[in-house]
Amino acid sequence: MNYRIEQRGAFEMFGVYGLVSQDLQTAFTDVPQFRKQCDEDGSVDLMNELLGRFGNTVLHAALYDHTGESFKYMVCYHLPKGLEIPERFTKLSVPALTWAIFPEPQCDLQKLWERVYTEWFPISGYEQVEGPQFEMYYGMPGHTQGEIWIPVKKK
Repeated sequence: MNYRIEQRGAFEMFGVYGLVSQDLQTAFTDVPQFRKQCDEDGSVDLMNELLGRFGNTVLHAALYDHTGESFKYMVCYHLPKGLEIPERFTKLSVPALTWAIFPEPQCDLQKLWERVYTEWFPISGYEQVEGPQFEMYYGMPGHTQGEIWIPVKKK
């Protein structure tokens, strides 16, 4: 499995979030519906406008505040220093962490999530630590690549 380990300093993201079931199959249905809702309600266009990007540029996603039953799924992007954001958006402060980063050129992140937890973690020598997880998307619709970022530490 292709991956890299990187240390990153603290950063902030901003976006809109919804609550998603912790059940994997339910989440795989709820997440695409939430992303579609963010496209339809103008959240994605407004975020890209604030960032000076094309309106249909793909945004990232953060998965955080896991309760055991649900988690917050935020359609988001890096918050540039000094950018004022409207009240409809939420800020997410991310501490300095070590990340296991898994690239997926075909952007099939649902399958990759399963492989990371069933294949990589059991033999990697790493364990997950507290912190948000990310689905990082790069490109335009139809020409998108992705990565999964998971905060880790050596066992």
